[in-house]
Amino acid sequence: MFEIVMGIDDFLIQLVKYWIYTFEIIIQRMVIMDTSEKYIKKCESTEDIQRKWVFKSGDFVFDPDFEEVQVLLWYPAKDYSEYVWLPRQNQLQELCINFYMQNLSISRYEAFCRFLEWYAGCLKATSDNGLNVGKNEIDSGEELLLEYTMNMLHWKKWNGENWVRKYDGHVSKNAR
Repeated sequence: MFEIVMGIDDFLIQLVKYWIYTFEIIIQRMVIMDTSEKYIKKCESTEDIQRKWVFKSGDFVFDPDFEEVQVLLWYPAKDYSEYVWLPRQNQLQELCINFYMQNLSISRYEAFCRFLEWYAGCLKATSDNGLNVGKNEIDSGEELLLEYTMNMLHWKKWNGENWVRKYDGHVSKNAR
């Protein structure tokens, strides 16, 4: 009798693992998300953004130990710092809206309206420049919003290798 119960337990464990695996695949296919090497590299270098990560079920992360993108459905077994958070567009939007709310002391609705106005301008500028932000070609909506979020929140731009202060080395004409 004991062996049968153990067999059922093993079966149930395997069944749950299969359901989890299947659910992760369904989520990945339902949500088109940039998981390219380029986006991972940019996210890995955004220490300012990585520190703002608060886990939510369904978060996309890159696990350097396994060199793969994962969708976390519950709290990770490892420390957050051992993953690279790959923020979705809605999560980047949330960072921008919170930025407006905190720095302008305005309501969520007003912050959302300001975000929409600001982002519409960003989209127009990017479109006018042939899907480029500065000298960087943009390959996804996540990458575009990450570029502009880093610019707004931290005054940083991507130089092709890392995030750098936007105006380092630039002396304004008025400073003389």
